[in-house]
Amino acid sequence: MGKCYIKWLMILMLLVVSGSLQAATVQFPPWYSMTLELGSAPQVNKAFEAKLNIRALIGDLQATKVRLIFPEDWHIDKAQQTISLIKEGEERTISFTLTPKSYLAQGSIIAEALFKVPTTALAQHLRREMPQQAAGMIEALNAWPKVSKRYVEISFALLEEESFYPLDSAMWLNYYDKLAPKEGFKGPVFYDNPVVSAYQAQTDVEMFEKLIGYVKTDPALAAKLAASGVDVNKKRYDQLNALYVLAVRSFIDNNHAQARGFITRLENEIEKIDSDLAENLLIATYNLKGIIFWSLNNKRLAEDFLKKAFYHNRKHPLQRYVLRNIALLMLAKNEKTIAEHMMRLALNMHSGYTQLEKEYEKVKSP
Repeated sequence: MGKCYIKWLMILMLLVVSGSLQAATVQFPPWYSMTLELGSAPQVNKAFEAKLNIRALIGDLQATKVRLIFPEDWHIDKAQQTISLIKEGEERTISFTLTPKSYLAQGSIIAEALFKVPTTALAQHLRREMPQQAAGMIEALNAWPKVSKRYVEISFALLEEESFYPLDSAMWLNYYDKLAPKEGFKGPVFYDNPVVSAYQAQTDVEMFEKLIGYVKTDPALAAKLAASGVDVNKKRYDQLNALYVLAVRSFIDNNHAQARGFITRLENEIEKIDSDLAENLLIATYNLKGIIFWSLNNKRLAEDFLKKAFYHNRKHPLQRYVLRNIALLMLAKNEKTIAEHMMRLALNMHSGYTQLEKEYEKVKSP
């Protein structure tokens, strides 16, 4: 093996080992749990409920004060509440009603809880369950403030086109308006990874190709990497994601031939990885391929690949986008009845799809 590769492999293994050492650090046992959930996706001028769930795991939680921190121009009925007592093992739910008054590209709702630390109960637990570390941990515990502030957060996007909760990979934000079928409609939607740059994507592709080359020349290397905590399948997924990013960049730059080349490579590689890990990417790829053919005025192939995206997994949350794109393509082909049916199916998959709601009303109108 070359010296550069050995150096690269040692750095890779060092990262894995350092991560393991960090994970092995002794930590205090959790003495409470706190989760925040929203009853529905936020929509402008529509009230929704946020629920804060608090459970006492070690000791009682005395006189817990909670408050919700939210976007400044939103309305809330009661932002601060007090819980007199939560006994060990019990859970309490506190509800807040909020009304959004504006759109946000990226927003958050934060719950703050003011706990009186159950020092005595925690010390008893440490002596019983962690006797070897108990003395040092109790000393650290006694240095804590008597009252502790803890937080839990939900991030979301509330856009004019669609309300998203929570922020996750099952959301596409980019519209190709050059293919908008009529006035008052946006173009088909596609996924564009906002994190990975074209340069980083190219690097990921090249690094994976080198890695696979080394594995082929040394059959024992794959086992060594796995033993070191390096997941080759995860590296393969990074390569697939990078190929998709390069395809999108090419498409946006109107280099359709190059985009289709990256997609062909992606399709050939995607069968080699766990389908669950690559499912979002596969749907996004077929969808993008359909839009590319549409932009080339090949509506037959566009429809074929959009349907291929849909039939891959008809119940997947991303299908609301694919169904909408099929509907827009049907409108472009003057097939209004089918378009209306596709939009209705998409609306049934996700509440708060504001853009599609407006378009559906236009399609229904005579």
